Amino acid sequence: MPIEASAAPDGLLVLLVGGATLAAVVIRHLCQRLALPALVGYIAIGLALRGTDRLIPILREPVLAAFELLAALGLVALLFRVGLNSDPRRLLQKLPSASLIWAVSVFTSGLAGFAAARWVGFDTLPSLVAGVALTATSIGVALPPWQEANALNSDSGALVLDVAELDDISGVVLMALLLSLIPAISAGGALEWTVLGLTGAGLLASLAAFAVACWLFAHYLEPPLARFLASRERPPARMLVVVALGSLIAALAGMLGFSLAVGALFAGLIFSKAPRRVRQDRAYIVLYDFLSPFFFIGIGLKLSPDALVGALGAGAVLLVAAVVGKLGGVMLPAQWAAPPGAALPLGLSMVPRAEIAMVIVDQAGRYGDDVVPATLYGAMVLVVLATCAITPALIQRLLARRGALD
Repeated sequence: MPIEASAAPDGLLVLLVGGATLAAVVIRHLCQRLALPALVGYIAIGLALRGTDRLIPILREPVLAAFELLAALGLVALLFRVGLNSDPRRLLQKLPSASLIWAVSVFTSGLAGFAAARWVGFDTLPSLVAGVALTATSIGVALPPWQEANALNSDSGALVLDVAELDDISGVVLMALLLSLIPAISAGGALEWTVLGLTGAGLLASLAAFAVACWLFAHYLEPPLARFLASRERPPARMLVVVALGSLIAALAGMLGFSLAVGALFAGLIFSKAPRRVRQDRAYIVLYDFLSPFFFIGIGLKLSPDALVGALGAGAVLLVAAVVGKLGGVMLPAQWAAPPGAALPLGLSMVPRAEIAMVIVDQAGRYGDDVVPATLYGAMVLVVLATCAITPALIQRLLARRGALD
């Protein structure tokens, strides 16, 4: 009897979610042994589920809806962690030294991504998505080689963290701006720059108001709330309150038109004054390890093997743009703003694209195939896989050869 007739929908759903969770745990350990980012394996799980569905129909509507919900929660978990790991006060102090590298890097990588996408043949809007996605980096991929070389506490290592954090935050802000402009741009006809300007200005004003509200919450409400939870609640109840508040803030941002990603980032920033208190909580670790893989599994589920193969050409061009854009955009200003000999290691560390890049593509893809065609989606996945798989080993060899940079 076919599986769709013999298995109840809830039984099949629990089976697939449990199997995907177990596979994510196994793949996480396997990728650690192979010195590969775990997201490579998570995307492979989604691709495997999609391939299995061709042989045995398992991805029915309730299953897909459940995986989409888990992917949304995984998105919130990922961006919450990005905000949690950021220190706005420290970034403001380091802004004079990191801002030149960050600004040139974002401009160069975004322009290279847009030009490469247009050269491949994508329309203006998909090319804008590619350009914005390629402005972001993934410090989580480049971090282990710096840690192994004991260079993270050096001036160069601190600069890597500062520029990468600025890249991530600006990438999310640019995504919010892009998402607000997509309806106006997709309306067709000639671009009304006045309309686009007013839309962008309105979005930035709303985003600033939202940021101020989050700052007020972090400054006046979070400290007494933390003291109250510490005195009255036991683990894991304290962390469940933090998770609930983070989810509510992310949902509010989504309802205001900023997307869940923006809200989750700001929620993480609210609790970034005492990040260890959250990161070291076992409940947070369990929730993060359970939810975050499902965002990347969801990416694999959205890819068809045929589309991935068809995206090889576009992926190769965008990969060149991703590498050249960051290397050139970082190394040039680093000649003046970085310690001697740090330009190349710093540039290589900005090359990996991972969660933020795919968040931008995934969120823009919700507006339809005209905004993110299947070929562009597949090409960006290939860029993420290639930069995440190759770059860490290159950074490790470079740091080992050069020794301490400072």
